[in-house]
This record gives sequence, structure tokens and C-alpha cells, in this order.
Amino acid sequence: MINLVVHIAQKEFTEALRDSRFRLISGFLVGLLLFSMLVSWNYYQKTAEEFKTAQGTARQQWENQPMKNPHSAAHFGTFAFKPVPTLALIDNGLDKYLGISVFLEAHRQNTAQYKQIADQNDLARFAELTPAFVFTYLFPLLIILLAFQAFTIEKERDTLRLLLSQGIPIQTLAWGKVLGLVGLLALILLPVWSLGLIFLLFSDCQTDDILRYVLLCGLLAVYYAVFVQVSMTVSAWAKNGNVALLTLLGFWVISTFLVPKLLANVSKNLYPTPSAIAYQTQIKEALEKGIDGHNPFSERSKIFEDSVLKANKVDSIHKLPFNYSGLIMQTGEEHETVVYAKAMKKLNDIYMDQLNAYSASAFFSPTILVKMLSMQLSKTDLLSHYDFAQQAENYRIALVRNLNYDLKDHAKYGDWEYKPADKDFFKKTVDFSYQPISLATTLEKAWLSIGFLLVWWGLSVVGLIVISKNYITG
Repeated sequence: MINLVVHIAQKEFTEALRDSRFRLISGFLVGLLLFSMLVSWNYYQKTAEEFKTAQGTARQQWENQPMKNPHSAAHFGTFAFKPVPTLALIDNGLDKYLGISVFLEAHRQNTAQYKQIADQNDLARFAELTPAFVFTYLFPLLIILLAFQAFTIEKERDTLRLLLSQGIPIQTLAWGKVLGLVGLLALILLPVWSLGLIFLLFSDCQTDDILRYVLLCGLLAVYYAVFVQVSMTVSAWAKNGNVALLTLLGFWVISTFLVPKLLANVSKNLYPTPSAIAYQTQIKEALEKGIDGHNPFSERSKIFEDSVLKANKVDSIHKLPFNYSGLIMQTGEEHETVVYAKAMKKLNDIYMDQLNAYSASAFFSPTILVKMLSMQLSKTDLLSHYDFAQQAENYRIALVRNLNYDLKDHAKYGDWEYKPADKDFFKKTVDFSYQPISLATTLEKAWLSIGFLLVWWGLSVVGLIVISKNYITG
């Protein structure tokens, strides 16, 4: 039985190779894919170089700033830049839409700025020529064009009954045709995926990146298996090639464009985000309920001052064993940090609710599933961006705290001309170093999408078995 399946697969494989349409379409698609790899390689190299230059410039400006009051240096601020993930070579995901740098300063938490998409035209917002775009959207079209006539052409030529009359089991014929198409795809994809691996090895990749790439290729293989089996199922069910082709193209359009757009709109309506004005108003009101480090005469500041004097058993801030200005600056900073953290968390929770709603309903489209998994494995998704933003904020909090504590521990109260004695003071502050999200964390967040994709594969197998058994001779 296995030998018969292989024999049928070889026959299908050979016939397809001889078909000029296959050579033309697959050649065009491979050429497009190679071109997209070169474009992505150029994008990666250019962006990575810009990152290194910007990061070095920001650090140099921070270290070489004139000696000044530490809190003034906190207002001078610095930048945290998001490094370019190596797998952005394959899928740059949301990176162009989310900003690449965060300005770190005292008293406020800033969002990422300098979105690259702002400098591009509307066409770039619709689609970008990346390997991920070709893999996710165009390869399924190739599968449809190769498979829609798998059984209909046998019906139209009236050769199907002849094959079955020779004692060939229906399931054997079906799986032989599936195996033949899988062989054709492997002939195209294995060299391309190997080339992608070479690109990664010549970039600044880590073991984690290689594992992510291999896993992504495996998930793409499952995704293509879904389209192979769905296409074969429709071909077995349809009366003729036209019906099969229209049905499969309709499935591709719905899965690729209509369902993603519909689900995105539904998730936004379920969890609407506040306007920019409402968001800033909420922050302003919350800030006014706490201590302002720059206003020691407010009611809350006076209450705090009395508590500090009482705790240190003195009757004047001049008698404190430390600089009260540094303390109240840091206390105000901590209140502001809490306010911004709560506001940002509330906003991010809304976006996460939207994403979770989108993910939970993504079962209706295998394309959504593989696109989400591609971005997650490439570290160009929303969660990876939030991880960078949180690490940048943690760094800002620690940096400003150290600057305020130096003012508190080494300066006299009222001495705003104080400067650190160490000429290398700013050089000794810790530099920002982003630690990318781990593969384990990514898989923990991606298990639902992986599960849904495997369910699609299982259902497509069952569908092919049932439909081929009942309709293949129709």
C-alpha cells in the first residue's frame, strides 16, 4: 500500500515538473521570495547600523555632558533604543508601527517615538514585500493553483473511474496526490529555507534565533499542509475545475483579508481605547493628588516634610543629616512613576484585551494564526515591544533614583550649584542594555495559536478522508 502511495506521488510529481505553468509560477514566486530576502537583508543591515550609531551617540552625549546638578542631568535625559531582532529579516511585523526609541527623563514615562511607517506612503501600509508576506499570503495561492485540478481533471477526463476500477483504493489515490504535492513544495521550500538560514548565520544571530527560525519553518509547513489538504478536499468534492478554483480562491480571500479585518474591527469595538486628550487628562488629575518634587510648598509636600522632620527628630530641614531636596525630588518621582505606570498599564491592558480577543477568534483563519506566530517568533509583535518598553522604564526609574540619591546624600540643602566631585560620575552610571524576550516566554504566549493551527491541520485531514470517500466518484 505504501509503495502504491509513493508510486502515485512520483507520477503526480513528474507530471507537475513537466507542466510549464508550474515552472513559470513557481519560478516567479521563488524569484519574488529571493528579492524580498535581499530587500529584508538591506533593511536589517541599514536599521542595525542606525541602531548602533544612535545608541553610541546617545551614550556619548550622556557621558560627556558638562558636570551639573544630578537632577538637572535627569531632566537632560537620554534615550533607549530598541535593537533590531535578527528575525526581522523574515518578518518585521509591527516594528515600523510601534516606534524605535524612548526618551528617558525625570518625572514622566514617554512612549516609543520615531515610527518608520510615518515616513512611508500609503502603499507601504497596505503590504510590504518581506519573506513573511510571500510565505504567508502568496505560497497558499501556489498550492491552490497546483491542487485545484487534482481530482476534477480526472473526473472531467473520465479517468477517475478507470483508476478505481484497477483496484486502487480511494484513500491511497488521495494520499498519493497529497504526497506528490508535498514533494513539489519541498523542492521549492527546502532550498529557500536553507538560504534563509545562511542569511541568519551571517547576521548577528544567537542560538535562540536559530531555534525560533526552525520552529517558524515547521509551523509554516503545518500551515501549507492545511492548504494542501483543504485544496485536495475541495477538488475531490467539486464537480469541475472551475467550481474548485473559485471555491478555493474564495477561501483564500476570506482567510487572508476579510476575516482578519473583521476580527480586528470587532476587537476594537469590544475594547475601545480612550482619546489622547482623555488619557492625558487622567494622568494630570492623578499627578495632582500626590507630591510634586518641584513644589515643596504645596499642602501634600508640607505634610510629607513634617513627617520627615518627626521621623528624624529635628525641627528644621536644615538640620536633617541629608539634603531634603534630593529626598522630596525622589519622593515626587516615585509618585509620578506610579501614576504613569498605572495609566500605561490601563492603556496596555486595553490593547492586550483587543489582542486576546483577536487571538481567541483567530481560529476562523489559519492565515491569522501563522501571521501572529511569525511575528511572535521573530520578536516583532506587540508583546515583544511592551517587553522593551518595560525594560526601558525600569532603567529610567533606576537612573533617576541614583541621580536624586546622589543629590540627597552629598549636597547641602539649597545648594543647587552642587556638582558631583567625580569627573567620571556620568560615565559610571549603568548603560541601558535590552535583554530580548526568551523563546520559553514566547511559546507560553503562543500556545493557543499553535494549538489552533494543529486543530486546523487535524480537521483538514479528517475533511480529506471523509470527502474523498463520499464524493470522489461523484
